Amino acid sequence: MISIMRRLLTYKDVFNVGKSRTHYVLIAKIKKKMTMLSHPNLYLQDIGSSIPTSNKYSNIISMFYRYLSCLDKYCDVPVSGYHSLVDNQDIKSWQIQRETDRVAKQASSPSTATILDDAKIVYKFFEWLSKKGYKSCVNFQYTTWRPNFKDEQLLAHIKTRALKTLDGRGVRALDRENNQGKSYTLPTNHEMKSLILGYHDPVYAAMFKLSLGTAMRPMELCEFPYIGSGKNSHILPFESMQKQDGTVEYHMVGKGEKSRKIVINVLDLKALDDHYIQKCYGHRTGLYEKRFGKPCPPSILFLTSRGIPVTSKMISRRTVDARKRARDKDSSIRAAVRFYDARHWWPTIFLIKRFDKALLGQMSEVRDAAAMQVLKNQMGHTHLITTYNHYLDLARVVMLAHEGFVQELVSKPSETIEEYLESPKLL
Repeated sequence: MISIMRRLLTYKDVFNVGKSRTHYVLIAKIKKKMTMLSHPNLYLQDIGSSIPTSNKYSNIISMFYRYLSCLDKYCDVPVSGYHSLVDNQDIKSWQIQRETDRVAKQASSPSTATILDDAKIVYKFFEWLSKKGYKSCVNFQYTTWRPNFKDEQLLAHIKTRALKTLDGRGVRALDRENNQGKSYTLPTNHEMKSLILGYHDPVYAAMFKLSLGTAMRPMELCEFPYIGSGKNSHILPFESMQKQDGTVEYHMVGKGEKSRKIVINVLDLKALDDHYIQKCYGHRTGLYEKRFGKPCPPSILFLTSRGIPVTSKMISRRTVDARKRARDKDSSIRAAVRFYDARHWWPTIFLIKRFDKALLGQMSEVRDAAAMQVLKNQMGHTHLITTYNHYLDLARVVMLAHEGFVQELVSKPSETIEEYLESPKLL
């Protein structure tokens, strides 16, 4: 199997003066020879989007290329020419091999749904190549690239190839186990508090709380400044900030380069100042200067204990560690609790606050253009109706389970996120 390295590349965009592009590139290493995988790299450049998306797509494509290198068909083919020989059967057999490996390990992940979704990304890559005039053997008129994992013969074949005993769990049993671990409701106060306590570095706890109060994505939190500029020039150290109202507006550019204006509770900014900025920020900016040879710019707020700016990948990794520590102490905490649940928490509680028991009535009773606009602004979603209906459903589940406890979030809230988490009322 060949080795494929992934590197994050940043360079000036020749088509947009003054702007730069950042995305992952794939580099194959065969013995001592390094080969840039030009066709995947052109695709990763073209799709743009966010760094997390580029990270995901590059990882999936590299997995597929490593699988191809193990097939006899590609034995004498240079890695730069793999794309021209790939056909539907290759994409299909890759999925079957991943299922086989999973059954052999008796693992619940990657689930069948994940395997199929990853294959769709590979399929889209070859579809892009075709549109750009690069030839391959993939047929885009049929769905023969997708195996039928409901077929009994195929399931039996996978189990046989996995070389497990007769009582070993098969694909369906492993998928059921995977689905049982998924969270269909918001995390409880206890789960969120346990996750926060599980972080060794307080910067991640501070970011989680800020996400709870704002619905910002991890990548957006990483861009939140110590001192803002332009439209955000009012974002200052808490003691210097004007606080006549109960909320502060924050202008940001989020996923897909879409700009939006969100609302932040000033008391949550005070909690951020009390528990992270005053205790950690000054020391960490000193470590930043030692490491990078220049003062930490005011546009950077969240730094690790080593003075390194926090990234969304760091948030993901540290959350996995924090959740493990929390579950080691309390096995009732669900394995599906994620950092991203904080983003879903805000709109759900907002709708509960706005509509209360009306959520349990007819849909027409909660069709509110003003509420839709608030969610659109705070969440930054394009498909307004779809987003609104999703959080209405989630809010109904919470209402039915927890008797409609309401938390003010938008208009002069009475409690900070921290105070809410300490309250005896459980979500």
